[in-house]
Amino acid sequence: MARPNRIWFRKDIGWWMVTLGGKKTRLAEGKENKKLAEQKFHELAAVQARIPEAPSARVADVIEAFLAWAKRHRSEETLRNYLWYGEQFSEHSGYISVSDLKPIHLTRWLDTKQWGQTTERNARRSIYRAFAWACEEGIIPANPLKGIRCPKAKTRERIMSRHEYAILMKNGGRQFRKLLFALRHTGCRPKEARLLKWSQVQSDKWILQEHKTAHVVGKPRIIYLTKSMQRLMNNLRRKATSEYVFPNTRGKPWSSNAVRLCIQRIKQKTDLPKDVSAYLLRHAFGTNAIMNGVDVATVAELMGHSSLEMISKVYCHLAGEHRHLQNAVDRINRPASSAKPQPIGMG
Repeated sequence: MARPNRIWFRKDIGWWMVTLGGKKTRLAEGKENKKLAEQKFHELAAVQARIPEAPSARVADVIEAFLAWAKRHRSEETLRNYLWYGEQFSEHSGYISVSDLKPIHLTRWLDTKQWGQTTERNARRSIYRAFAWACEEGIIPANPLKGIRCPKAKTRERIMSRHEYAILMKNGGRQFRKLLFALRHTGCRPKEARLLKWSQVQSDKWILQEHKTAHVVGKPRIIYLTKSMQRLMNNLRRKATSEYVFPNTRGKPWSSNAVRLCIQRIKQKTDLPKDVSAYLLRHAFGTNAIMNGVDVATVAELMGHSSLEMISKVYCHLAGEHRHLQNAVDRINRPASSAKPQPIGMG
């Protein structure tokens, strides 16, 4: 009879055996090789998957359970980030018992990377989220990573200028220009336009059931369309051959990397600054709204933010900075005073 977690010698074939996960496995041949069999047993036990709530559960077991949950309950893009960081951390520290896990293990893993501030922040938040989820589900009694510090998020500290937008529109392909136009006139997230389907488009708005803050606000994201955007939607619908509103030349949705590469190619042949990205168009929309007197709550609703914090922290800041610089330019270009300036130090 198989005895889980104990090795035994099977005389009829002359091998030391063990049963793991209901499967009999050969460890070492010859009765004299018991020590070798025990060594191989411990090696197998280290990699044998366990249920995440087991007392002997490893870091990899919890992360695997979290990823399975995220696959069912989170968007593809969010899942992709969790997978990217979760699998790498599991390769580095997956065999560590959850009861032995400490923040230093996360720090040591990150020390092996050469990631920037934003990537490190995302890594810390993703791994922390896995164990926070396990704690919320009662799988583990407490989050072993509680109290870890994350680098501050780096925010894009400017908007896209009209000149930069004009360069992109002049040098971008036809399909790409349509996408840029939509980003500029709706203030939507690039992903929202990239993956937009005709089933989500009404005459004067887009209705997105799945969006970044759906699990927080519990309602669809409504993106209202200007008259220019409504005309564009009507024209595109008449000629549509894809289920996506802004497809690439192959009729498929743009990927985030494809958008980045398009802008990168334009940068290489123009004077566009290195920090130009599609997301700056969203910043321009929010900043212009604040500068034109739209109240903060309305801007937050239009841009799909679940709170006013981002509007106050980013867009109000950018609007104030933009107005300050614009006023400075206006002062520089005022007609000079007719009074003759006094020489320095002469009264």
